[in-house]
Amino acid sequence: MTVNRFLELFTGQTLSGRILDLGCGDGSFVDYCNNHNLDAKGVDIADGIDFESDKLPYRDNQFSFVFMGSVLEHLNNPSNILNEVKRVLVKGGVLIVITPNIDRVKFHFYDDPTHVRPYNPTNISRLMEMFGLKRIAIGLWTVGKSSFVWKWPLELQFLCGRLLPFAGLNKQAPSFLRGKSKTMLCVFRKEK
Repeated sequence: MTVNRFLELFTGQTLSGRILDLGCGDGSFVDYCNNHNLDAKGVDIADGIDFESDKLPYRDNQFSFVFMGSVLEHLNNPSNILNEVKRVLVKGGVLIVITPNIDRVKFHFYDDPTHVRPYNPTNISRLMEMFGLKRIAIGLWTVGKSSFVWKWPLELQFLCGRLLPFAGLNKQAPSFLRGKSKTMLCVFRKEK
């Protein structure tokens, strides 16, 4: 799993303990985790939870990892959910965020009418600091690549992400490298 490889590279650990998926959608990440002997729970707006105002239905210090894939960019005000993330994470717990990088998507960010708040590595790091979440790593979340690209060492994938423009219309990049590479995979740790 890409998230595990990224975590291992930058934190020396992989998913373990209790995991919470915020914005779990159909629950496929939760199912994947549970099918691999991990203890995962999920919450989604379809469950009637408003991430901008509601308290999460979990005790304090209950999760080792919180995963938010494609959630933050849909929230006008992320303060409530980030306070809740900090509350439910154990000390030293990890928040994993996947969100578009406005520096890469530019004007296309708003092609999705539900996108309301753009992020880049700088502003997402500053936002998380405000909530006591320390930046561990931010890298390129690459999708739409040939499967053999995922077998490359993670360092090489990120190096290529920095050196080569991977946009699908780039004729200079080999076809197996073309695809969507405009999203960040971010890892933050609860310090206190």
